[in-house]
Amino acid sequence: MLNQGYVLCDKQIHIKLSEAELQMIRDRMAQMGFKNLSAYVRKMAIDGYYIRVDFKELLEIIRLMRIDSNNINQIAKAVNSYGVADSKIISDMKAEHEKVLKKVEKRFDKYLEIM
Repeated sequence: MLNQGYVLCDKQIHIKLSEAELQMIRDRMAQMGFKNLSAYVRKMAIDGYYIRVDFKELLEIIRLMRIDSNNINQIAKAVNSYGVADSKIISDMKAEHEKVLKKVEKRFDKYLEIM
C-alpha cells in the first residue's frame, strides 16, 4: 500500500528519543537514500528492513563483460577470416576473462549474503 500514489496517513504514534538515537536514525535514513523521516520510520516499522543495492559495481562488471565479449568476438572473427589465432592474444584474453568472472562471483556472493 505504501508508495502507490497518495495514501491518507491520518493516524499518529509518538515516541521519545535521545538526541543520539535521533541522529542514528537520520544517519541510517541518509545512507538508505530516504529524504522523508516519516516514510523511513513507516518502512522500518512495517517491514523491519530495507535493502539498498549499489549498482555502480554491477555496472562496472557489465562494462568489463562487454569488453570481454568484444575481445572474444574479435578473436573469433580473426580465426574465421584467417584460420589461425595468436596464442599470446588468446592467453591474455583468457586471463582477463578469469578476472571478470572472479569479480562477478565475488559481487554475487556478496548479494547472496544479504538475502
